[in-house]
Amino acid sequence: MSLHWQSYPELCVRPPAKLMPWLLDANSFMQRLRQHEVNGAEVRVLAQQWQFPNRSEQSLLALPPRQYGLVREVVISSVKAKWMFARTVFPRATLTGKEQMLARLKNRALGTMLFNHVNVTRGPFEFALIKPGDAWHQKITLAAQRNEPQLWARRSVFSINHKTLLLCEVFFPDLMEL
Repeated sequence: MSLHWQSYPELCVRPPAKLMPWLLDANSFMQRLRQHEVNGAEVRVLAQQWQFPNRSEQSLLALPPRQYGLVREVVISSVKAKWMFARTVFPRATLTGKEQMLARLKNRALGTMLFNHVNVTRGPFEFALIKPGDAWHQKITLAAQRNEPQLWARRSVFSINHKTLLLCEVFFPDLMEL
């Protein structure tokens, strides 16, 4: 599952204006939903398993080939809307010490841990447009149980106590209605 990731200035195609504030906000997604009076958002875990991250993820996390990471995929939704598909890659070395709790989030949002921790930094965003025909598109639309013409994604590396993880967030068009 390989996408063409770019920094914002490099993007040839610009995301819709109504989606831009969501794509560029470096704070908690769930908190932003609550600010828009979305109070019933839930995290549904689709999968969480040890697997090889894809090459792009390995490269961004500086992982050697054939090293497992814990990959967690979730959909964030509420009764009437789908908000986001998220994929997190936790290198094995990240899930040691106090950070072991990241492997036991269950249906809690990752941001509840990250944005309440004093020793967390977030790296710069990269963006990608996911189109029909991309392996990511098929996987995400199947998980969300709806077909979308195209989807915008961002990813960034977090550092928590000098241990890294990669978060990829794919935004559903329902966000543009807020």
